[in-house]
Formats: sequence, C-alpha cells, structure tokens
Amino acid sequence: MSDGHQKTLAIVVGGGPAPGINGVISSATIAAINHDLRVLGIYDGFQWLAKGDISHVKPLTIQDVSRIHFDGGSVLRTSRENPTKDPQKMERVVHALLELGVNYLVTIGGDDTAYTSKQIEIHAKGKIRVGHVPKTIDNDLPLPNYAYTFGYQTARHLGAKIIQNLMEDAETANRWY
Repeated sequence: MSDGHQKTLAIVVGGGPAPGINGVISSATIAAINHDLRVLGIYDGFQWLAKGDISHVKPLTIQDVSRIHFDGGSVLRTSRENPTKDPQKMERVVHALLELGVNYLVTIGGDDTAYTSKQIEIHAKGKIRVGHVPKTIDNDLPLPNYAYTFGYQTARHLGAKIIQNLMEDAETANRWY
C-alpha cells in the first residue's frame, strides 16, 4: 500500500479513553508530515489489525488534524484488543502493518498498549520502529517519579473537584459533613 519511496508512520490508540488523545494524534501527525512522512490513522486500536484487516485505516493530513485537539475522545477511536495474548493475532498485526508499508508506529495507551508496541518492534525484527505515548487514568505505568500520564492528571483533577463540590453541598444543606 506504500509507494515504496515515502516512509510511513501509523498511529494507534489502545485501551480506555482519556482526555488529550486527539492532541497527541494532531501533534504526531503534523510533526511527521513536516518531516516528509506519510501518516496513517488506524481505527479502533488493534481490533482490525489483529484480524489481518487493513481496511480500517485513514491517511491523515494536517488539515484533518489541525483542530481536533479541541475535541474530546479520539478521532481514531480505541479498543482494548490485546494481540499479545494470542501469537496468531500478534503475527497478523505485524503482517498488516508491514503490508500497509509502515516504517514507524506511534501507540497511545496504557500498560497493555505499551507492551504490545514493544512486542510489535520485536516481532517486526527492525522493520518497524515504535514510540509509545503513555496515556492512562490509572497512573500504573513504570514512569519516573512525578512523570504522570495526561489521562491521570485530568482524572485526578476532576475527581478532586467533584469531592470539593460535594463537600460544599453537604455543608450548605447542613446534613452531612
């Protein structure tokens, strides 16, 4: 599917949703295009690639992504498909990415997606270089101290705000506090 000349970067979002995904998709796409790479957005995480299906892919342009950071969710959607649990699925994912002409892969996700991206690089035997952007509201990735993922920071902030509002309501009603 690649013309053989221009190198290709694919972007995959795995795991649950978290605020900020579209900002990563936008930034990665714009940077890649500015470095003369073709960019492919892979829909629904590894769900389709694990079946060997390469039809759920969209070429991304700067125009496609230049304003998506204002929107919540993920324009590429996501899934919890974990191809590392089945060697055949892992093989199909790598084969599908190579069939698409992918040289570079950016994954956005939590611990399962990080592990999957590492396994893709190993199984592709150097044909696909991988970068992973940690995204999780669980903050369960082994990152350096005080290096929180963007999903965690938002969840923590919103959770604290909800508790503050509940405390204020309880005090106002003079029933609980």
